[in-house]
Amino acid sequence: MNVTQLAGSLPRDPRFREWMSDCCGQTLDESGCAQMIREFCGVTSRREIATDAQATAAFEQYVRRPFVRWREQRDAERIHG
Repeated sequence: MNVTQLAGSLPRDPRFREWMSDCCGQTLDESGCAQMIREFCGVTSRREIATDAQATAAFEQYVRRPFVRWREQRDAERIHG
């Protein structure tokens, strides 16, 4: 999955919405999460993330990697209780 596809699919993931809502301190729906991705990456369209090196780096630094860490931590907590 390329970065554009990932940026488009993450807001549909309930766990991503939970993470993003926690980060922002407010409940976000799919549209709100998509807006936050655009804001974090400094773009007006998530498609721009694939063609703008700074936006790609921001997506990795502020969205994808933190979400993956959070998800892995949550999974470990569920397994190890």
